[in-house]
Amino acid sequence: MLRMEHVRVAEQDAPDPEREFGVNVLENVFVTWIEPELARRGLAPDRSSVWAGVVELFPGGGFKTTLNDEAKIAARATPSAGIAPGTPLTEENIESLETFQPTGVGTDSGWIVYVVFAGAPYLAFDFRYNKSRVGELLDLADDYLTTARASYVGALRPAVDNLYSAAELTVQAQMLGESQTTTFHRVRAKWLKNAADMANVPAMHNYILQELHGQRAAARYADGPLNMTATEVAEVLDAVTQMIDFARQRTGVPRQDF
Repeated sequence: MLRMEHVRVAEQDAPDPEREFGVNVLENVFVTWIEPELARRGLAPDRSSVWAGVVELFPGGGFKTTLNDEAKIAARATPSAGIAPGTPLTEENIESLETFQPTGVGTDSGWIVYVVFAGAPYLAFDFRYNKSRVGELLDLADDYLTTARASYVGALRPAVDNLYSAAELTVQAQMLGESQTTTFHRVRAKWLKNAADMANVPAMHNYILQELHGQRAAARYADGPLNMTATEVAEVLDAVTQMIDFARQRTGVPRQDF
């Protein structure tokens, strides 16, 4: 899953992997979204006529492309020295762009922003979807974790059951961030194993989920002995806390302060 990145596509003499990546992404953005939008509007496929664009990627599929003055973009920039307070910022008095993102895009949508600044094209993108639902899942994971932490000393089985629920929710949330859904334990487990094999998530997360799954029947249904001590459960509490924190960072959904 691609997190939000800002890529400047600049001319350089020496080979540069970052520049090559930026060039390839820029080409894909024009071919896939911007040029088809120009054609839809009956305009010539002149890339130089486009100085700004926003592509909103809907979580259920489909997209919307806005160009130039239609594209609503918020940016954080470094102004040139000596600008009086209240002076409108323009390309002439901005020293550099730091970050930028679209405004008016749905919370659950992914997006791409293209903008030309000082003659150079820049891209920003965030392909993480369904943030509102992801936030609900991770808040619930926090609740399960809190319950497990409060009960594990005197009630190991319920604590382990709650830890398994919390760990699984971190996987469900990350899958949903990629617009993948499932109701099956094995599908979540396979997704996490593949993600760990590709180093997209820490390998420990896959290990913890497998261990908790192996204890699920004993924890929830008293089906056999529980093969975890209170000390081991305390260690798993810390590991699941890390899983939730990682899932929040990866999906772009931080905890809300109340």
